[in-house]
Amino acid sequence: MTPRVVLVVEDGTEYVDAFRRLAAEGSEVELLHAPDAASARQILSGRRVDAIFLDVVFDRTPPEKLAGDRARGNDYLAQNQGFYVLADLAPLIASGVRVLLAHDFASHPARLAALQERVQGLEGVAESAGINQVMGRLLSRV
Repeated sequence: MTPRVVLVVEDGTEYVDAFRRLAAEGSEVELLHAPDAASARQILSGRRVDAIFLDVVFDRTPPEKLAGDRARGNDYLAQNQGFYVLADLAPLIASGVRVLLAHDFASHPARLAALQERVQGLEGVAESAGINQVMGRLLSRV
């Protein structure tokens, strides 16, 4: 069986490390890591992926690697980087790819709906969600 390929876009390694620990327990998954938008674009340009996990906050990313309008300010860009990365990657995301964005949209359902109009397969996942639950969603079929 071909392993499911999951791209994890985060400025650290907390999520990808946790996913790797779960995958080591027997999941058929190949995990790819991208620390910024440029790295994620490069991976998506050359690889098939089945799912993408995006963190929202990139406060460890050097300012010159942040995507988005510099007029917004580096702190704002870092705190909302996942949204900018998502917009940057949207044209490269193939149909049928599940995309999970680590942001609690419970109080902002209109924001999620607007993003889903631009990115097919997009789902929000609260940062408080258990890692097993998140991995299960990444590996399930769209």
